[in-house]
Amino acid sequence: MKRVVLGLFAAVVLHACAAHEKTGDRAAAVGDWKAAYASYRQALTSEPDSPEIKLKFDTARTKALQDAQQRAQTCAQVNDWGCALAESDFALSVEPGNAEIASFRANAAQQVAMGQLDTAVQQAQQGQYAEAASLMDRALQLSPAPEVRTHAEDVRRIITTQGRAQADRYLHEGNFIAAHELAQLVLSLDASASAWAQNIAAEYEHFITEEVERLSREGDAARAQRDWGRAQQSYGAALSLRQGGRAAPLEAYVRHMALADQRIAGRDWNGAADAYHVALRTGQDDGYANHQLERVQLRPYRVVLRSVLVTPGRPDGRAWVGASNDIFTRLANRLTQTARQRGMTDLVKDLAMSIPHENRPRLRIEVHHPDGMHLTTQGRDGIYTAYDAEFVAVANAFDDRRVGFQVYMDGPNGSELLGSVDVPMRELVEHREVSLEGRSVIALMLSTGGDGRQPGPYAGMAHVLPPPPPGTPPPGRGHAATPIP
Repeated sequence: MKRVVLGLFAAVVLHACAAHEKTGDRAAAVGDWKAAYASYRQALTSEPDSPEIKLKFDTARTKALQDAQQRAQTCAQVNDWGCALAESDFALSVEPGNAEIASFRANAAQQVAMGQLDTAVQQAQQGQYAEAASLMDRALQLSPAPEVRTHAEDVRRIITTQGRAQADRYLHEGNFIAAHELAQLVLSLDASASAWAQNIAAEYEHFITEEVERLSREGDAARAQRDWGRAQQSYGAALSLRQGGRAAPLEAYVRHMALADQRIAGRDWNGAADAYHVALRTGQDDGYANHQLERVQLRPYRVVLRSVLVTPGRPDGRAWVGASNDIFTRLANRLTQTARQRGMTDLVKDLAMSIPHENRPRLRIEVHHPDGMHLTTQGRDGIYTAYDAEFVAVANAFDDRRVGFQVYMDGPNGSELLGSVDVPMRELVEHREVSLEGRSVIALMLSTGGDGRQPGPYAGMAHVLPPPPPGTPPPGRGHAATPIP
C-alpha cells in the first residue's frame, strides 16, 4: 500500500512539473520572461535535478533580469517612478545582492515617496486630514531618506495645525463626533496636544451618553407601540455610537419580535414561536412576547355549535312552511324588531318558541372546515333550535382559515339553503363565544374551548354522505363574527 501511495505522489509531482514547464515554454516563446521565470522556477522545485529545466530557468532568469533593468531605466527617464520602483523590486527579487539595482531602487522609492508627500500636502490643505496622514505614513515606510523625513514633517505640521483649528470649529458647531475623530488624529501626530484632545474627548463622551439615551428612549416609544422596525432602527443607532448598555438586549428583543411577525405572516407558526422564545430570553419582555407565544401555539380546540335563530319567514313575509296568518305575522314582526333592537335575548327566544308549529321549519346546519371536514347536524323543528353539536380542530389565534356554516331547511321535496355564514378560526380561538349573522340568519351561536383530543372527533353531527347535489351554493363569506359580551 505504501508503494502505491508513493507512486501516486510521484506521478502527481511529475505531472505538475510538466505543466509548469509547458507554461514556461509558452511564455518564453512570446518573450514574457517574467512569467517564464516564475513557471520554470516552480518546475525546478518539483524536479531540481533536471538539467533541461535548469537551463531553461537560468536563461529565463537572465533575460527577465535584463528586461526589468531596461524597463526600470526607461520609466525613470520619463519620471514614471512608480513603474521604475516596481521593476527594480522585481529585479532585486531575482538578484537580491545586486548593489547597483538596490541603489536604483532606493532612488526610485525616494521619488515615489516625495510624490506621495506632495499629494498629502494637497489633501491636508483640502481638509482631507486622515487621508493625508495615511499617505504620509506610507511614504515614510517606503523610504528612510532624509529628504522624505523632512517633507513628511511639513505634512505633519499642516495636519496638526489646520486639523486642530478644524476640530475646534466642529466642536463649536456641535459636531462632536467629527471633532473627536480629528482631535485623536492630531494627538497621534502631536503629543503636546494631549490636554486639548482630552477636553474634546470629554465633550464627545457627554454628547455620546446623551445621544445614546435619546435614541434608546425613541426605541422605547416605538417598542411600546409595537413598531418593531422603528424600535430596532433606534436601538441600532444607539449601539452604533456605543456598544453595550441597555440598548443591546432591547435591540435583540425587538429584532426577534419583528422576525416573529414576519414568520406569522408566512404562517410559520413554529418559527414564530422560536423567535418569541429568543425574545423572552433577552429579559426585556413586558409580557407581550409571552402573550404572543401563547397565541401562536397550535392547540386542539373544541368548537361547539350551540344554537341557531333564523328569520321567522321569507323576505316577502311568507312563512318558511305552512300558511301565513295574522297570528304568525304579528309574532314574526315583533320577533324581528326585538332581535334587531336587543339582540339574542330571552324574550326573543320566547317569541321564537311561540311561532305556530305549522310554521316551524326543520333546520339543519352543515359545517365546512378548511381541514376538509364536511359535517351536518340532525334536523330540528323551529326557527330557534339548540344543537350542542361539536367538532375538534387544531388552530391558533392567528389562523385565518375560515369555517363555513350553511343553514338548510329540510322538507319532503329536498333541502333549501336559508343562509350561509363563516368565521376565521382565529376569532373562535380569541373570543371563545361568538354570534354570526347573515342572510335569513339572525344568530348562529358558537363557543370554543381548549381540548386535549387530536383534531377530527365530533359529536352531535355526522359526515355529509354523499356530498351536496350539484348547484348547491358554497358556504357564504364576508359575514363578520360578533363576540358575545
